[in-house]
Amino acid sequence: MKKLKIGILGTSNHYLKRIVLPLKDTQFCESYAIGSRNIDKAADVAREFDIPLWYGSYDAVLEDDNVDMIYIPLPNHLHKEWVKKSIKAGKPVLCEKPLGMNTEEAKEMIKMAQDAGVPLMEGFMYMFHPMWQHARDIVCTNQIGDIQYIHTSFSYNNPSPSNIRNIPEYGGGALMDIGCYAISVPRFIFGREPVRVMALQTGHPAFGTDMHTSAIMDFDGPRATFTVSTTSQAFQKVDIVGTSGSITVHIPFNTYVDVPAKITVVDGIGSRDVEFPVSNAYGLMFDAFANAVIDGSSIPVPGVDAINNMKVVDAVRKSAETDGWVKI
Repeated sequence: MKKLKIGILGTSNHYLKRIVLPLKDTQFCESYAIGSRNIDKAADVAREFDIPLWYGSYDAVLEDDNVDMIYIPLPNHLHKEWVKKSIKAGKPVLCEKPLGMNTEEAKEMIKMAQDAGVPLMEGFMYMFHPMWQHARDIVCTNQIGDIQYIHTSFSYNNPSPSNIRNIPEYGGGALMDIGCYAISVPRFIFGREPVRVMALQTGHPAFGTDMHTSAIMDFDGPRATFTVSTTSQAFQKVDIVGTSGSITVHIPFNTYVDVPAKITVVDGIGSRDVEFPVSNAYGLMFDAFANAVIDGSSIPVPGVDAINNMKVVDAVRKSAETDGWVKI
């Protein structure tokens, strides 16, 4: 069975914590080369995790003819540069979310990829977890009635001034790092886009990033709300409430990979906890993307989804600045 050889740009903590091990168990792809501006760091990671090749630059990874696809876990402000370079090299790209710093960047990258015929996908891994597929199936088959509202809570406490998530020019802040998930979820569940948004942001007194962002998204009747924070206790939950029932996704994003995932479903019959076999959403996402590249089929999440998510991110920013509703 063909496996795509992945070139990884960077040795980020996110890659080491959440990606490197799942890639050992994927069916359609495998880690092949890793690049870092510090070749010793790339070598250390490669040796520890049995990655065959390492390079002292990102360009060297792109220049390797044996690399079949690129994974980009770089800081947000570097996504556009290296997505475009990957496309120019003819390498399919799986890029961490959010795809760009704003809607225009996302549009630019997607257009370039489409014009070149190179697959490009934004890495919202949660969509590939069986519990989220099941939750959407429950909604689509009207088991909890018409959805009235969705609320997402997502927070962590990161006090480090040097962390990329706390540096504004790197695309840091609660909205870009975790608010993009809270925007993606109702779009995924409703299967359509919000028509307007109102938001409130609180800036960090030292970092200049948004440390708290809250928003209301109007889906032309039903609504979705969220609060995300970088200075609060680590917590995450999604509640989906309909006219005759509800779904609670207890750990919706950083889902444990060594115990079954769980959602709670309440309907007219009663309440039940639904558990799912141990799964790694990142590995499932990589396999789904690689399989589409191998088959030449449509990628699982089309580029327009990244553009539409960034439109809402930009609208949240604008609403917080203008203190009013912003149409999408």
